[in-house]
Amino acid sequence: MPHAEQRTGSLSRHRAYLMAASLCSVLALTACAGTEAVQKPGLDKAALASSQDSMKPSELRNAAEESSRSQDYVAAAAYWGSLYDRKPEDVEAALNYSKALRQIGSIEQSRLVMQRASTLNPAHAGILAEYGKALAASGQAEQAQFVLGRAAELKPKDWTIISAQGVALDQMGQTAQARSKYNEALALSPGHPAILSNLGLSYALDGDLDKAEEALRKAVSDPRADAHARQNLAIVLGLKGNFEEASRLARTDLPQGIADNNMAYLRDMMSQPALWKQMEGLDDKQRPAAGSETTSSLR
Repeated sequence: MPHAEQRTGSLSRHRAYLMAASLCSVLALTACAGTEAVQKPGLDKAALASSQDSMKPSELRNAAEESSRSQDYVAAAAYWGSLYDRKPEDVEAALNYSKALRQIGSIEQSRLVMQRASTLNPAHAGILAEYGKALAASGQAEQAQFVLGRAAELKPKDWTIISAQGVALDQMGQTAQARSKYNEALALSPGHPAILSNLGLSYALDGDLDKAEEALRKAVSDPRADAHARQNLAIVLGLKGNFEEASRLARTDLPQGIADNNMAYLRDMMSQPALWKQMEGLDDKQRPAAGSETTSSLR
């Protein structure tokens, strides 16, 4: 049986795509499960919950803003959520609550918050942008494209909207169009690691692992890079057979047990003859549309 390195080097685009998409599904889910464990500790969560009712709105807002700045997304979701519950029409609270929810993996709740906010604010560019990102995060790519298109009309120079459009296009299997969007976003925000991370994942989904690695290494070399970029690079390195470096990257943001499980899954997947036989039949078939479970960066 060929080694993983030899096999990966000879992958067709369709076979590489299937493996990348499958691994994105598993690693994205475990990354979400591990997110809370690697956040900055912030307040004790029980104390946080019991203290909110007695806090003044100004105190809550200050705590929410500080939690967002320090990337303690669990606390941020709690504080912004409390402000949102008190006043659902508060645009700032709704936006930040949705963003924090997406960071901790509460995608459906994020989408529902934005669905309500977009009904109250149908022409607000920020609301439309965040709603589109929540839709993309939940895998509703076509609806995301429509909503993000409306947001882009109102804020044509917002790179986060353009990058999110690329994510939705990747989910629809339109990787060439997606990369055009990422390049457009990079023209507005050169070298931004979130965009490079999405670009790298797009190349991986299209089977070009070398270009994927190149883009992702640029992303993770930036101090602004987040866990999404590092986990995407771990996926690509694993697909190329570089398990040692992939494991180190996986452990950067995830608890060791989760990271080890990810790598064990990857190794097992790469060594299954039945899987490779199944993938042989994909070469002459149309590639399926990309699924929603990726580690795309939606800022």
